[in-house]
Amino acid sequence: MFIAPRHKVYLLVVCVLALMVWGAVPASASDLGGLNFTMAADPSTLTSPGTVNVTVRLANSGQTDILTPLSLYDADNNLVTSFFDGGSLAQLKVGETQTWQGTYAVTQAQLDAGKIIFTVKAAVVDTQGNVANVALPAEAVLTYTGEKIDLSISRTIDPEVVRKDAMVKVLYELVNNGNVRLVDIRVREHSSISTTTQTVASLEPGASAVVTFEKKASTTDLTSHPNITYKKDGDRETLRATLDTLTIPAARPNLKLSLTADQTAVSIGDKVTLTLDMQNTGNVSYSNVVVTDAALGEVFTNVDIPAGQTLTRAKEVTMLATATYRFNLALNDNTGVSQTEQTNEVKVSAYDPSQIVRMSLVLSSDRDAIDSVPGIIRFNVEVTNNSDFALENVKVFQGATQIYTIASLLPGQSMNINREYQVSQSGKFQFTATAVDAQDNTQTFTSNTLDIPFVPATPAPTMQTPVTVPPVITLSPVPVEIGGVTGSQGVNVLMILTWVAGILFAGSFVLFAISTAMRAKQRRQSESAYDHLALEPKRDFSDPDTYSDDKSEPAAEDSIKPAVPEMPLPETEMPHDKYLKQDLPAETVEQPSDDSPQPVTDEGGYRLTRDAEDAVPESEQRTRRSGKRRQG
Repeated sequence: MFIAPRHKVYLLVVCVLALMVWGAVPASASDLGGLNFTMAADPSTLTSPGTVNVTVRLANSGQTDILTPLSLYDADNNLVTSFFDGGSLAQLKVGETQTWQGTYAVTQAQLDAGKIIFTVKAAVVDTQGNVANVALPAEAVLTYTGEKIDLSISRTIDPEVVRKDAMVKVLYELVNNGNVRLVDIRVREHSSISTTTQTVASLEPGASAVVTFEKKASTTDLTSHPNITYKKDGDRETLRATLDTLTIPAARPNLKLSLTADQTAVSIGDKVTLTLDMQNTGNVSYSNVVVTDAALGEVFTNVDIPAGQTLTRAKEVTMLATATYRFNLALNDNTGVSQTEQTNEVKVSAYDPSQIVRMSLVLSSDRDAIDSVPGIIRFNVEVTNNSDFALENVKVFQGATQIYTIASLLPGQSMNINREYQVSQSGKFQFTATAVDAQDNTQTFTSNTLDIPFVPATPAPTMQTPVTVPPVITLSPVPVEIGGVTGSQGVNVLMILTWVAGILFAGSFVLFAISTAMRAKQRRQSESAYDHLALEPKRDFSDPDTYSDDKSEPAAEDSIKPAVPEMPLPETEMPHDKYLKQDLPAETVEQPSDDSPQPVTDEGGYRLTRDAEDAVPESEQRTRRSGKRRQG
């Protein structure tokens, strides 16, 4: 790549500056070995807490300048902001010394400690460029000449865990570490231990006293919580002190011991490992436990069994003869009680190689899994005598059930035992066999384990046979005479009947409408005929003289109406005439008076009369309302 000459110069200058900075920073910033930091307090002797003047001196006696900012922190680890520029000194050249003066309030605790400590802190960079915080402390000695009240209290409980009906002691050691005399010191314990207050009349500076509380324990825990009061000699103010609450548990021992052997039948000269398991689930701890055995002597020493823990110890023994082992443990617990515990008994038989019973069991089955529950499975156990002598009365077990007894099994001989079981679930299956050896010890041998799972049967796939569609065969219909009615004919008949019924219903509806219209027309004609009748008080339709065509003067009630021209009566017979016609007798019928009612004839004739609201003279002519309507 081409670079212009000017750019080359700039790049060279930047590289040189970077090298200078890289080389200068580690030398100046990381080297604080030449920094001297001292301080002093004035006054250095105090009779009570108060303010002192503090002088801090920083000097660079090294070979390089210190360019890292230096910060000053007081005895309370607070930044001293008045220290140069906001609490830090920017740099310190070689041979340069900087001094700072300020004030600080000394506390009683610092007077008791006899000093105050200030610290200078800086962030330095090492040669690899890593930043590290460096702190350099300096202290000023203080002398306290005033009164010092300091009562030290320590508590001791014996035993730490207390058994029922045992005595527990709580001791308090009081030490006067001050320079004044203390008086009327009273110690009161928790009510579960004591209700009595112990008193110490006085305690000189540097002197000590012991206060003891005793309690007979029960099955419940005890609580220790002292309340201590005292006074300075010559002062009426009561000072108080206390300690944290402490529980003294009631003893609940629970130590379980177990002794096992990795082999119980070996050849003479073989080694057997005896294992002692010590499981402590109680709250009592045991220390300096010694384990012994009648045949082996001292087995283990200095064994500690803490509460809530389990320990295991192993001992290897060479078997020269048959032996029985039982370990004895001498226990010292933290309740102050010493006792002895024994383990279970373990017998290890040592045989001549020619007398050792050896047997093998091989278990197999007719299937590896069951596909239904319950499932039938057949087991086969092959029992082989690998001993150098014949075995008698070999018993075969499945679980805890004896399934077979082999009367005699010669050396190298095998026997197969088949058993069929109905298995209700999946699981592991194992068989065992026992035989009595030459020392009348029962030896147990186990077979291999078979894991029989439950696997549902998978249905075998079936091959679908392709369906062959037969060819379509067209046959000419053969005419067949059928005496009955076919389905299609029945449908046609029903359709025809439906149409006929519809037509009949429509015709009936039309006839009904026509008859209704005709009746309405006749009704209107009848009403018109009725309106043509004269409004006379009485009218006899059987006498033609009563409805003459002669006009008369209108009645009074019609005088106000406009004159209506008289319409000529039609020559045709009126509709009601056919109902009013009767055959009159030859003799003249006497006309009744207007005031008497019209009699009814024997022939069934009748008269229609209408009474007018106002009497109409006989000479008045009948008028036609229908004619008035037409004129109007």
